Amino acid sequence: MVIPIVISGETLTGKTLVALGLSKYLLNNGKSVVYFKPIGEFGDDDALVMKEVLSQKHEVETIMPLQRTKTSFDEFINVGRDKLFSRILTSFEELSRDSEYMILEGTASPWDLLHVNLSTPQIAKEFNASVICLVNFPEFTAIDDVLLLRDLFVQRGVENISIVLNKVPPMLRSIITEKIAPYIRENGMKFLGTIFSTRELFSPNIREIAKALGGEMILGEDKLDLLVDQFMVGSMAPENALRWFRRAKDKAVITSGDRTDICLAAMETDTNLLILTGGMGPEIQTIARAREVGVPIMMTAHDTYTTGKVVDSLIGSINPDNLAKVPIIEQIILDAIDFSQIV
Repeated sequence: MVIPIVISGETLTGKTLVALGLSKYLLNNGKSVVYFKPIGEFGDDDALVMKEVLSQKHEVETIMPLQRTKTSFDEFINVGRDKLFSRILTSFEELSRDSEYMILEGTASPWDLLHVNLSTPQIAKEFNASVICLVNFPEFTAIDDVLLLRDLFVQRGVENISIVLNKVPPMLRSIITEKIAPYIRENGMKFLGTIFSTRELFSPNIREIAKALGGEMILGEDKLDLLVDQFMVGSMAPENALRWFRRAKDKAVITSGDRTDICLAAMETDTNLLILTGGMGPEIQTIARAREVGVPIMMTAHDTYTTGKVVDSLIGSINPDNLAKVPIIEQIILDAIDFSQIV
């Protein structure tokens, strides 16, 4: 009988990264493992990535049987909870054959689809699964997020809850060890470990950014492997731009191609990429300065708002085109998380 483990967390908390690490841990210990994402978003790459990494023979439609394609709240209400769960159960049963462990990746956020009783806690309860909850922990006050997640699962009958803290600044190391971890255990949860902020995990390179945006490289074709640690939108008055851009290193600045003032200000600071939006290419002055300082320039047809949303989704993600990162990710996760507490 398969043992299900649910990985849950809000959007961009690293669910797929932890799924990769957990699957590697299980395989290293001679266990057979299968991946299942009952509900995903249209265009979701997670199932493709895990199918490739685990060499799963199942079709993507089996690995991810339900895909949200609309933004309307009644998309799944119109189908009905019973029919939706029947499709999930059919996939679960097919994937369970001949596997000792199943990694279930939760919905984009744990509370998604509460309105049709198919949130991650409700699915975990249906399959009597233990749960790993991921919480981004930029500062110690995020402990309230941990308790909120615990209550969400406990109120729906899930008791076996483990916590992983993600994107933790290294300066919080002693606080996590001495105060936060004991507090988590005292409040009825297991503490599995801490994933500290590292470039290898969370920073996309220019190649990934270009693919996601359908971007055209104007300059910098030889720098596609350069990492970008942060994205900043340049829409302020010129006199404020330098002060704003000096706040971040190894960044990409998103702005319109006709904002030469912003482009020039960005290149006076530690900038790894200019992303010009709206299909507007750079002016000659921008190109000349970019050549001097060696800053790549990319142009995209997306508007600035859409561009910002797309690149934010790249932070800490993996897709079928960057599987070369998988061994690095697996090792970082294995070093950070003590999976032996739950397996």
